[in-house]
Amino acid sequence: MVRRIRWSLLVLALLVFSAGAVFAQTSTSRISGTVTDVSGGVVPGATVTAINEATGVSFTQVTTDAGLFAFPGLTPGVYTVKVELQGFKTAMNKGVVLEIGTPVVVNVALQVGGVNEVVNVEGGYEKLESSNAKLGNIVEEKAIESLPLNGRNPLSLMTLEPGVAQSSYGTAGSGMSINGSRDRAFNVTIDGIDANESSVPNPMSNVYRLTPDNVQEFRVVTSNATAEEGRNSGANMAIATRQGSNEYHGRAFEFFRNTALNSNEFFANANGTARPNIKMNQFGAEMGGPIVKNRTFFFGSYQNQRINTTQPIDQTFGVPTIYTPSMLNGNYRYWVADPKTPFTLNGATITRNVPQLVDPKTGALLPGVPTCATASSTNCVASYNIFGNDPKGIGADPKIAALFKGYPAPNNYTTGDGLNTATYLWNPPANFQGPNILGRVDHKFNENNTMFARYMWADYNTLKGDPLNGRPQVFPGFPPLGEVFRRTSGLAANYRRVISPKIVNDFTLGYSRFIYRFTQGEANPDWPNVVPYSFANVSLPYINTPRTVRQVTTPQFIDNMSIIKGKHVFQMGFNIRLYEHNDQRGQPGGVDQNSAWICHADRGGNRQSRDQQQRQLEIARGHQ
Repeated sequence: MVRRIRWSLLVLALLVFSAGAVFAQTSTSRISGTVTDVSGGVVPGATVTAINEATGVSFTQVTTDAGLFAFPGLTPGVYTVKVELQGFKTAMNKGVVLEIGTPVVVNVALQVGGVNEVVNVEGGYEKLESSNAKLGNIVEEKAIESLPLNGRNPLSLMTLEPGVAQSSYGTAGSGMSINGSRDRAFNVTIDGIDANESSVPNPMSNVYRLTPDNVQEFRVVTSNATAEEGRNSGANMAIATRQGSNEYHGRAFEFFRNTALNSNEFFANANGTARPNIKMNQFGAEMGGPIVKNRTFFFGSYQNQRINTTQPIDQTFGVPTIYTPSMLNGNYRYWVADPKTPFTLNGATITRNVPQLVDPKTGALLPGVPTCATASSTNCVASYNIFGNDPKGIGADPKIAALFKGYPAPNNYTTGDGLNTATYLWNPPANFQGPNILGRVDHKFNENNTMFARYMWADYNTLKGDPLNGRPQVFPGFPPLGEVFRRTSGLAANYRRVISPKIVNDFTLGYSRFIYRFTQGEANPDWPNVVPYSFANVSLPYINTPRTVRQVTTPQFIDNMSIIKGKHVFQMGFNIRLYEHNDQRGQPGGVDQNSAWICHADRGGNRQSRDQQQRQLEIARGHQ
């Protein structure tokens, strides 16, 4: 069944007038300030230039009658703010760090002197958060590159933020909440464009496969988000991608992990289970630099991965149940209890079939556990040959017998009843692979017009099983219950236009798209030729639903206009986010009704209730 959710308007006409720092959410920020003389009087008509120290790109403005200047829509980076006016020394404020979504204020006091005289100031600026009460933090490029990252996912650094709580293993949802909000209440943007997985929004899932190489920095707002940021009540994360500079920089890398470097878990050792296998190779390269110095720059990154892992079956599927070798031969074993004289073994009273009767590794009866010598014996293990006592001599169904013959022999008898059912514990494999590519170009047409365009594309596929969604390979030699194929792409294009010395417009458009295909039954090479039945007492290593496909496309249009007037900077803008969700579900509807052939072992007599004696033995016939 295909469910189509047509284009819908998620956010329309976010219009804000304010003297504070508010924008429709993008990956840019603002430098502003007031120019005065040494006596504190405002200085109108001063020429102010903001120069990006990495690219040499500059922007020029003249202070208002109130001495105010403002440069909205600037990309994050390190800037020099230069102020010039005839009759005053030139002021140079170097090393002004502009971070995403965090405007800075650079107030300059000019000294009397010649314009050729230069006064250098280091760190003469302050971050401005006086217009709102939002709480958050900037994760800078240095932290992204220097701190250890499991899987090279830079967004995992979000867990270090105050107010972030992670759920324990195996819980539903995204596994994270912020200050008590819902665990799916997140909003992530990349260069201002939506980057959310709509069904289970989790900022750390990194749907678009960002790496430490292509993220410049990101801002996390955890509380009191402003109107342009607060789409969701939880964390709002704005990510800025890296751009090129006036110098060429590049590197190649490979990150390596291997089972030989790991120890086994305590409980796995206790159960005699081999340590999970992990062989991880993540490799790639990144490069950035000028196309035309001080004008056009490029940046590109590539990463691929070959990750082979195993994970315990009980963590991904549950503990599977299989028949014991004696049961497969038609010998049903059961405990004959004597209510008047209970049997005690190792301090436990035995009244029915339990795993405590057998060796947990071999399934052999423990010392002191007797077999029944006669039909009237009690407190012993009796046997009933289903095939030998079949009056028609039909025996096991050939197809069912062939299926169970392909199952592995039990290696653990702590699950099931110990006599007829047990389990096979192992570490099913999974393979993760796929490349991701990002490219960005920044260009300055002239003093009044600049732009950048960024495109990214990624594949991230889970093969040989889908452990995350509980669909691994149940037994060796059987097909996996599912695989996952993920493809994502995204585009952001930004155009900054200085309409007049006091009016600046910043327009961003783009889209994000992800396609998830969960193959389920189609992961079986023999699909659709799968067994048309299921079992009540033992596990079936097949699935009969074909696939599930989820495809989401989100076009977006963002505009911010800034008007500088007197002592104020007025801003207005809109954020239009369109959303199309195509969903194809492979699960059949209706009611599944199965008939079953059931054999009962009944020795008669009053020593045991009929319910205790009866067992559903599907070895004779499977559910049809």
